[in-house]
Amino acid sequence: MKTTKAKALQAVHLFLTCQIRRPQSYVGTLLAFLLLSCGSPAQQRKMAPRPAELIQNASTYLNRFVEVEIVEPLYGPSTPEELAKVEYGQVEIRIPEGMNGRVSLVPEAFKVNDPNRYRHKFDRVIESPLRVKGEFLQDDEMSTSEHRPVYVIRVSSVEPIVVAPSEKVTSLKDIKADPSAWDRRQIVYEGVYENRFEVSALDKEIWLEPTRKATIIGQPRTSTSGLQSNQVRVTGILFARPDARYGHLGGYRFQILANKIEYLAR
Repeated sequence: MKTTKAKALQAVHLFLTCQIRRPQSYVGTLLAFLLLSCGSPAQQRKMAPRPAELIQNASTYLNRFVEVEIVEPLYGPSTPEELAKVEYGQVEIRIPEGMNGRVSLVPEAFKVNDPNRYRHKFDRVIESPLRVKGEFLQDDEMSTSEHRPVYVIRVSSVEPIVVAPSEKVTSLKDIKADPSAWDRRQIVYEGVYENRFEVSALDKEIWLEPTRKATIIGQPRTSTSGLQSNQVRVTGILFARPDARYGHLGGYRFQILANKIEYLAR
């Protein structure tokens, strides 16, 4: 049986032949060639790297054009009024996995050697989820100052993305059975939420972090002991990268970035 590559080459030969002998077959032959090419592993589109991978594999991406889909929380102005007032214009990507380094989005006017490089602002509020394209750069001066790698994506385009509809997860066992299958997906999850100093735990193993604009429905039960334990229904993005750690001191296997938290009556 011929390999996919061989079939693609055969399609090219057929295409050229048809160009000479039967010009009218051009469209059909070209379509066949494109179908074969798309089926070849070498022609398949690579998945966009997640922000954490830019830091982990900086030598691969540095000073290159990248395309990144961001569902992680962003730290920057959340309203046009805030944008008008802030002095600095970078928008930091808050990477849940916790990295030895940081990466921010900056507008095209950013120049690495410009003393006022971070004073340039975007012309709009930047919020996730979104797809950005731009150049991945390192700020050596800031890296030295912070004693960790500091990177930026000099953004050339920003496009909002639509997250797939929420999928209900029936239990923590479902997530633990195949974490990579659930990673960065929007889910609905019900469990017991414990909230106290340095603890924001859902069923003890999921770090729960609300977005800045999260919808809160209902009221938590108060406790004189300082420990709040409530049954909740949470909607948000699940981060479940295998071998990653989340939350306070990396004490959790998973994290939900919640856009809605519902306190359920018992």
